[in-house]
Amino acid sequence: MNLGFQEQTVGRHKASGAPVGLNHEFAPLDLDAKDKDGNYVIAENAHVRLAAAASNGGAQILRRPYSYNDGVNFTAERWPPWRQGMEYDAGLFFLSYQRDPRTGFIRIFENMAKLDMMNQFATHVGGGHFACPAGIRQNEFLGQRLFA
Repeated sequence: MNLGFQEQTVGRHKASGAPVGLNHEFAPLDLDAKDKDGNYVIAENAHVRLAAAASNGGAQILRRPYSYNDGVNFTAERWPPWRQGMEYDAGLFFLSYQRDPRTGFIRIFENMAKLDMMNQFATHVGGGHFACPAGIRQNEFLGQRLFA
């Protein structure tokens, strides 16, 4: 994909990480900014717009992506049509942290699942939810506040 389309899909400049239309990586998103033709500078279906708290009723999550590349797997079929090829074993581990997935990740993901331009480039292959209990106070058992 050409650079302009990549930046429109994500909503950030590839070289700097700055929101489209801005110069600094940590500049706040300006979701109301429009170009001279009246179009949003950050596309309406850009990943950063759909993930922003302003687009999700204030829902926020702490997220951490970890990319991986485990090389190439060579494939050869032993039956017709006898195809051969290579598959790249590469991707992204996406971790997110929040108090309640229903008011965090799920609320944000509902918009993204329907409209995010990045969906055409991503394939979800697994997931899980894990509870992390808080520390133990005196006269409590481990994870007690999870059941309150």
